[in-house]
Parts: sequence; C-alpha cells; structure tokens
Amino acid sequence: GIFREAMTADHAAGWKDEVKRTVKQLTTTAFLSAVFLATCAGALGSFLYVIDGQNFLQQWIPDQVVFNVMVMFASLVAAFRTAHALENFVDAACYLHSLSASWFDAASSLIAFCKLSEAPEEKVNNFIQTLVRLISIMNALSLDSLQGATLGQSALHEFEVLDVHDLDEHTQDIILGSEHKVEAVFQMTQQLVVDGVHNGVLNIAPALVAISLQDLAAALMTYHEAKKLAEVKMPVSYQFITLLIQMTITTMVPCFIVMYVQGALSGFLYPFGGTFLLGFLNAVAESLHNPYRKSSRTLDSEGVQRQLNHQLETLVLQLHVGTPEYRPQQVLEGNQNSSAKRSTFANWTGSRTLYGSNSGEVKQEVVRRRSLVAVGEEDQEQTQAAQSGEQESA
Repeated sequence: GIFREAMTADHAAGWKDEVKRTVKQLTTTAFLSAVFLATCAGALGSFLYVIDGQNFLQQWIPDQVVFNVMVMFASLVAAFRTAHALENFVDAACYLHSLSASWFDAASSLIAFCKLSEAPEEKVNNFIQTLVRLISIMNALSLDSLQGATLGQSALHEFEVLDVHDLDEHTQDIILGSEHKVEAVFQMTQQLVVDGVHNGVLNIAPALVAISLQDLAAALMTYHEAKKLAEVKMPVSYQFITLLIQMTITTMVPCFIVMYVQGALSGFLYPFGGTFLLGFLNAVAESLHNPYRKSSRTLDSEGVQRQLNHQLETLVLQLHVGTPEYRPQQVLEGNQNSSAKRSTFANWTGSRTLYGSNSGEVKQEVVRRRSLVAVGEEDQEQTQAAQSGEQESA
C-alpha cells in the first residue's frame, strides 16, 4: 500500500505501434516546416514555367557553375550541421541513461547496507522509503530541467514520481519553493545518508558509505554535463547564415530547374524534392539541438523515469528476499562427482517461474513469503504455548 501500483511492463511494439510512431514523426515541426518550404519552391517553379513564355530567365539567371557551387556549399553546411546534431543526440542519450544508472547505483548500495542494520525496523523502513522517493524526485527534476523551462505545459514531458505526497509537508515546501530544485533534493539526500550513519541505520564502514555519496556526486555531475546540450545555443551568426543559405537555395533551385523541365508538374516536383531534402536535414538538426525536448520526439525520457521507478520498487521488495546461496544441483541429487551442467539462459528462465518480467510478480512472491513466515511464527508460538502448558500440568 505504500507504493503506487506498478505499471505494466513495456512490451514489444507491434506493427500498429510502428505505424503510430511513424505518423507522429510525420507531424513534427521539422517535417512540416520542410514540406512548407518545399511546397513554396515547387509552386514557384510551376509559376515560372507557366509565365516564362519569352525565356526571360535565361537573361537573368547566372551561369550554371555558380548554381553548382552554391548547391555544393549548402550541402557542406547541411552535412556539418547534421553531424553536429547527431553528436548532440548520442551525447544526450548517454547522459540520459548514465544519470538514472548513477541514481540507481547509489540507492542500491545504501539499501543493501540496511540489510545488516541494528536500528529499529521503523527507522530502517523510514530511511529506505524516504531515500527511494528522493531519488525518484531527483531524476524527474533533472529531466524536467533539461527539457527547458520556456516551453508551454503541453510541450513538456510529464514524469512520474514515487508517492511524493508521502514526504512531510516541510520537505515538499522546500522542494517546490527552491530555485535550484535538483541541487536542493541532492543536499536532502546527502543529509539523509549522514543522519542514517549517525543514528545507526547504516551500520557499515564509513569508507563504503563514501562510495555511495560519490555515486550521488557522479549523477549530479552528469546532470550538469547534460545541461550544456539544453542551455548552450548555437551562435546567432551561424543560425542567420544557415537560414540565409536555405532561403537562397529555395529561390534559386526553381529558377534553374524550370529551364530543363517539360511541364508544370515536373516544374513543381523537382524543386519540391530538392528543397525538401535540404530543408528537412536542416530542420532535423535544429530539433536535435536539445534532444530532451518532447517536440524532438527522439529520446524517451518518460520511459527512462518509469523504468527507474520500477527499479527502485524492486530494490525495496528485494530487501525482504533472502541472500543468494550456493546450492549445486549435484549435491542436492547426492552425486558430488558429476561434472557441472551447462544450459542456455532461455532454458533456465523457462524452467524458473518464481520471478517474472515485471515487479508485480516479485511483489506477489514477497507477500506470499511474508504470509508463510507469519503463519510459521503463529504455529511455532502455538506449539510453544502447548508445550509450556503440558509442563505446568505435569
């Protein structure tokens, strides 16, 4: 009841999902702007073909060498900007997954340290529940900050967090009122760890706790590394010259193509195709300047946040699962001299149905084990009471 219901695990997308994803890509600002620009070029080409009855274009259009040089220069600029955009995309994807991995690494170590805690169970549980909520909030605030604060609410990702309302009112007010929310929650998490060491919840060597604090610091550094992709913009002069080249190509391509076509339809299609390719490359590069934005439709930031929430839930559930033990099958069968058996991962997972692919099955197994333990304790208490009664009567 403490955690929200675990969401259904993402399944492999079928052809319908692929069609929906393709339709979404065709409705992006980059695609629509390229179509608009290419339509203008195509319409200009058709118009020039219809009115050019006296071939006045040949008197005003420069030599074809000039046109070839202009197209080559525009292609080089587009290639450079596309390469820069792809580099931004790769870096953004690395930062996105490295960020959540660092948060999870720190939470996993700290929760594992609680396994040997001698503090009261209430304090340990309060520490763990507070920790996973702060980690979930920290990752969500980081991703929300990376997508930019100047956009409208409809253009922003919406990130789920683990029961933030279970935190005390004072903590919620500090987070919401802070100007630098990520750093504020980061400091709260470090204070929580230090308090855990002081009150005995983290009954572990201080050097090991320091490693977890370093993992938290590494996640914060990754967040600030990713901010350069979200906040550092291309120089205005470079954006201006790119726009000027694109408009020049949009105007020159129809004027040159119309002298070699045989009809108004071809006068529309050829300028449309050439201008669309260049315009689409430029628009895609512009949208990839900050891949964390929802409008770019490239990185699944919401999916990464949901996955981290599932991982944190699993950490809490696994705290009540026994420590793994070495129990070779040969010993269980009474044959210690047999050679080790090998099998594929698929055969092993097919033969073991204890843990499924989602955290719901793990949760059900943990609840089942808790109920069995509770029943066993009740039976043991009843047996002890019966034995004491017999001894008293004797």
